[in-house]
Amino acid sequence: MLFPLLLSLSACELAEPKSVMGNFEVSYADNMRVYINDELVAEISPGEEESIEYEGGTFQVSQICGDDGTQCPSESYWRSAAVDQPQGDQSKILNFVNLDLERGVPGQRMGGLMEDDWSFVMLSGLGLANNELCAAVAVGTVSGRFTEDASAIEEGVITLEWAGGCTIGEGVGLSLRLETDYSAVRVSDYDISSVEAEPPIDEEGEELPEE
Repeated sequence: MLFPLLLSLSACELAEPKSVMGNFEVSYADNMRVYINDELVAEISPGEEESIEYEGGTFQVSQICGDDGTQCPSESYWRSAAVDQPQGDQSKILNFVNLDLERGVPGQRMGGLMEDDWSFVMLSGLGLANNELCAAVAVGTVSGRFTEDASAIEEGVITLEWAGGCTIGEGVGLSLRLETDYSAVRVSDYDISSVEAEPPIDEEGEELPEE
């Protein structure tokens, strides 16, 4: 699970400065992988009313995501975002700012850490609603890797995970994970003037003190 890993990483300095600030356009793959107890049980297209059989039972992905077909996450996540380094390009702390005026809350921030190999993990949500299959609270993360010229994000994965408490068929206390791939391309310099941005945050979502 990515969340404990994210919080265990130290928000210190990078070995060398890495400048990745800019505005990015995000593209989502037409896929969603469904894992139960880390076993890949299905790969479907968002929007499909897909039925999945497991442990003698059948469930529909919309029982997890929503009543109007499958809506997670490529049909609901930001399509445009600014990448901010609020403590400078020597710090590991990274922020994404939502520039999408139609999805999510414009100006909302996501906090995380970038590592020396250009990879990052962002905390996209805590306390996501449980559903009729899972009593546990879900955690959302966004991971990926910047290219070395910071012109794009590759190996992007959006994850929603319920660590336990899911009942599927005859299985009880199961973990459930949904993954969707994405990529992003830098389209301009850093500019958040189109939204009323939230204050900068750290990797745990706490507001950073003013310098």
